[in-house]
Amino acid sequence: SNQKQEQQTITQTTMAFFGDISSPVDDVIGDDYTTKVTTKMKSKAGPCTVTSETERVSKDGVSLLSKLSLKYAGPNGFSLDKFQMKPKGEAVVETSLTDKDRGLKYTFKGDISKKGDLGVEYTKGMLGLTATMDLFEQKKFSTSALVSQNAFAVGGSANLKTTGGVTLDTFSVGASYSTGPFFAAITTTKLSSATLAVKYEVSDTLKVVTSSEHSASSPLGGVTVGCVYDAKSNGVIKAKCTSSGEVSAVLVKEIAKKVNISPSVTVSNGDITNAKYGIGVVMG
Repeated sequence: SNQKQEQQTITQTTMAFFGDISSPVDDVIGDDYTTKVTTKMKSKAGPCTVTSETERVSKDGVSLLSKLSLKYAGPNGFSLDKFQMKPKGEAVVETSLTDKDRGLKYTFKGDISKKGDLGVEYTKGMLGLTATMDLFEQKKFSTSALVSQNAFAVGGSANLKTTGGVTLDTFSVGASYSTGPFFAAITTTKLSSATLAVKYEVSDTLKVVTSSEHSASSPLGGVTVGCVYDAKSNGVIKAKCTSSGEVSAVLVKEIAKKVNISPSVTVSNGDITNAKYGIGVVMG
């Protein structure tokens, strides 16, 4: 059906680049958890989407910090992905220009302090390439490549320093495999350490993931175990625990049309009395 084709397209797009090679696990243990109190309101203003985000800060008294963002999808593939004003007056700009016929996307991310990255993304069939350059200082250049075919994906990335000649700063290589309810990805940094990410779908409502660090000096380093449970009308529950003794949980629930809340709690080493709480509210 058209809906299945659309879902397949979305999956292929999100997994097109090396930076997303372990995203099925990263999404479970990385997203939604928070120790902040925030509200986000989205609204339409003509052709633009306006987002107002407010954070409650308790340091040195209670205060509210606000950010205002603007997004605009223009003609001929141009998009103002983000124009954001931060609490202290800083401005962040993200734009993109997409050429679907050639599989190209040009990006710019910068701010008013003369920091900016110019990038290009290329997708064609099983291939996904990226390149990013520090536009103003011209001291850094990064690139990545990913080749995916059916259940397998393999790729790598490299960061170069361009000060006083071109030198290799860091590099990573990795591979992933997916079949049925099982997914696994391994990535390495300079071939000296490796991260193994595994996901297993126990059922339609329950997924379990692990992420572990390995190196010669520490064969089994940091370990994170997480799960996500779809409680249907009661929301989605995520939980994770780390080998350092930190346990976190979050509930993501739509309480009204286009109103979502995500209360979260983090406990370190079983110290419940000093647990850290957070909640996010998104409207629109």
